Amino acid sequence: MINSEIFYLFSIISVGYIFGNIKIKGFSLDITAMLIVALIAGHYGMVISDSFKFFGLAIFIYAVGLQSGPGFFESIKKDGVRLNFLAVTLVCMIFFSIFAVGKYLGLSVTVIDGIFTGSLTSVPSLAAALEIKDDPVMSVMFGLVYPFGIVATVLYIRLLPILFRVDLSKELEKYEKKQRAKYPDILTKNFKITNENFKNDFAYKIQIENMTGTIIERIEFSDKNYSNIDEDNPILHYGDVVRASGTERELSKLRLILGEEVAETHEFQDDMGVYRLLVSSKEIVGKKIATIGQLKALRAVITKVRRSGIDITPHPSLTLRLGDKLYVVAPREYEDKVKHIIGDDLLKYPAADFLPVALGIVIGIFIGSIPVGLPIIGDVKLSFVGGILLTALILGRKGRTGAIVWQLSPHSTSMLKTLGQLIFVATIGTNAGKYLVQSIATNGFMPIYIGIFGLIFSLTFMAFLCRFVFKMNFLNILGLLSGAMTSTPTLSMSNNITKSDIPSIAYAAVYPTSLVLALLLAQLGVKLF
Repeated sequence: MINSEIFYLFSIISVGYIFGNIKIKGFSLDITAMLIVALIAGHYGMVISDSFKFFGLAIFIYAVGLQSGPGFFESIKKDGVRLNFLAVTLVCMIFFSIFAVGKYLGLSVTVIDGIFTGSLTSVPSLAAALEIKDDPVMSVMFGLVYPFGIVATVLYIRLLPILFRVDLSKELEKYEKKQRAKYPDILTKNFKITNENFKNDFAYKIQIENMTGTIIERIEFSDKNYSNIDEDNPILHYGDVVRASGTERELSKLRLILGEEVAETHEFQDDMGVYRLLVSSKEIVGKKIATIGQLKALRAVITKVRRSGIDITPHPSLTLRLGDKLYVVAPREYEDKVKHIIGDDLLKYPAADFLPVALGIVIGIFIGSIPVGLPIIGDVKLSFVGGILLTALILGRKGRTGAIVWQLSPHSTSMLKTLGQLIFVATIGTNAGKYLVQSIATNGFMPIYIGIFGLIFSLTFMAFLCRFVFKMNFLNILGLLSGAMTSTPTLSMSNNITKSDIPSIAYAAVYPTSLVLALLLAQLGVKLF
């Protein structure tokens, strides 16, 4: 068993993981250490078969797509079109600059494609290219350029704010100010109905909510007999006191309709409590608020949804996601029942339901195998990688289909992604290691120089374009550059130097598009050149 592939695989993962987590002045090799160990192992004959490669790749890509799905489609609706256009431009620049230099120097297509995928540190792109032409030289070039590509881009991202003379703390302040204007905070205020029009008339709660966009959480009736008329859609009368949540603008509309604002310290004479709960129940993940009948039956009202640090008004059509923080008003006697429905504990979420994972990957492989005819190029497939990624993005956005919940807990998604990446990198590393010494002897270090040139030239041009032409915030620029290169180490560096996770937003917005484009370009490079 010592000479078995299983032994090789987990030995490489163990040793690579140990070395990858060693930090020197805050810097670690991370996944690069795994690749280096695998290359050495492959050189000495410890090779792992391709079946492991595709298994690891399948679960890695599926987890990435599932995680990126919701953010990807939302970003497209907002700033995503511009961000993705810039990301596409950057990936194309890297591709054409590397291929132009490579062709000028007379390098073979497989060598150039290996340099391209290695400079982007894009494992899926390499896999897509290998599907078209299974040449081990491509993997060797990838393995040769990959570590230097990571180091070069991480260091360059670190130096970029200095080169552009940018104060990142001021950029953070500007970003937060802009976000507050775009996504106003959800406030809670009390109002007493003193509008003279209510003396001779009344209005339904839902009618007022639709007019103002607010959510009326609690009502203290001036006449106790009113409270028994209609619990689902009570009637508001003169003298009633209400508590409502909404943006400053929405609450101003409500004040004009109802009358005077009452002090926040007003104590409502009812049995209602206010709870902050975390969405972790499989029963409501992926469902629209309007469809959760259990909460309505308990007279529980969701007054605010906080997602990724942003307050969202809980409209009936809003789909709940795993990890959303809900602000709920409900009778105190039903507190335990409300918590049971919502969950309020991510640790209680099912660790992993493998039916959605297996089914999603099967659908993805099927979609990836469907050829699409394009002019000049001919038939192009999304491939094994692209099919799974596209499927995972759609399913991650959808959340659930009937009883099948596609979304996994953050822990399960992270575990699948890490495991898949480790297995894939270990496998391609051992296969590339067989030819590493021979490749360096044949090509020297020229592939490394070509890859770094293509990266630095393209990154500098794109950073200049984003900053001085599109006037983008530098935090978004760092996230855009990291996402376009599909580089997790670069994103980590961006988050570290900005002392925030804001670059992650732009990263998530462009990562799927960039990944699909990179794998298509990798395939086209082998076909066209």
